[in-house]
Amino acid sequence: MVNDDASAWPRDLKIFALLVSVWGAGLIARVVTHALMFYSVVDLQAVIGGIKFFGDDAKYVLVGQALMFEAIGIGIFAERRWGLVLALAYLTQVVISHLVFIIAYMPNPTEAGHVRLAALEGPVTVAILLYVWVRSRTILLDET
Repeated sequence: MVNDDASAWPRDLKIFALLVSVWGAGLIARVVTHALMFYSVVDLQAVIGGIKFFGDDAKYVLVGQALMFEAIGIGIFAERRWGLVLALAYLTQVVISHLVFIIAYMPNPTEAGHVRLAALEGPVTVAILLYVWVRSRTILLDET
């Protein structure tokens, strides 16, 4: 399907797709560099669904997240609706995951720094979700 200039998707969505793909590549690089270290003082950590993962489990979660980011980037860059749906679904999961993480780990004093960081990231993730929704609404709902 070839799009002409009149029906092309907004340029800022293409930039978003590029940034998402770069983020996914960064996650893969993080996993690879951590795997190449002979001795690492800090273990990998990943959070998905409000659940914290460490070590090999965190590697699998990070690789899964990277693949999701790459799929979102490819879908949006190729101007496929499924890319936007995937982005909205994943970003919704991220917002809910932050909320679950904050609620679950708030009573734990050793996680106070991570909870504080998640609370600061929360409004940013909601803003990104709203941005993608506002920019994709006309594409997904065929509004003119």
